[in-house]
Amino acid sequence: MVNAEMSETSNDLPGRKQLRRLETFLDVAYAMLFVDFIMYLPRTEDLAWTDLPFGLMSLLVDNSVDLLRLVIAVGLTLISWNLTHKLLGPLDRTDGKHTLLVLLQLIFVCLFLFFAIADPGLVSVSSPVGQSLSLAVSGFIGIAGWSYARKKGLTRPNLSETDRDEVGRNAMTEPVTALINTGFAFVGPGAWTAGWLVIPIVLIAARRRLGRRRPHAEVVSR
Repeated sequence: MVNAEMSETSNDLPGRKQLRRLETFLDVAYAMLFVDFIMYLPRTEDLAWTDLPFGLMSLLVDNSVDLLRLVIAVGLTLISWNLTHKLLGPLDRTDGKHTLLVLLQLIFVCLFLFFAIADPGLVSVSSPVGQSLSLAVSGFIGIAGWSYARKKGLTRPNLSETDRDEVGRNAMTEPVTALINTGFAFVGPGAWTAGWLVIPIVLIAARRRLGRRRPHAEVVSR
């Protein structure tokens, strides 16, 4: 019995090491994405802002719309990073196929960055649509990776089935928000920008309401 447990632990060790390396790689990759966003802050090298009435504050006010979209882009990237760790945190180890899905998820986050940087002013509707779809696909790939990991027994053994179900449900908010907000991109940049703030609130409220109804329905059925 002891030998069997030792053998199982030995077989799991490479997968655990691979998971740690994967998490480190993702942290570095997302850190680089954040650095890229800094390049799109208002330019200050020529010191032209010194002639403005309120100096740097005037520069920020004059570029407030672009700064708002930059903040949203950084926020969405941060949410994607958090979603990735939300789905990796409950894992005990990974394997080749799961790692491939996680890296594919990151590729679509990079594609989101491409659309965000190429058209920061949202001049073309293709930019918000591309950003939304990229994040939606990235999120659904992440959920597929979690489902695969769960099926293959890569999750932590101390997680209950309820905990595993909750991980999947919690992870749905981000990609569903991105998918729904794709439609708002055709309404206009303002509606699309507001969608990132409003849609998650509505989805979370709806999920909590359904969560309160579920136990009641189970009691009634009994």
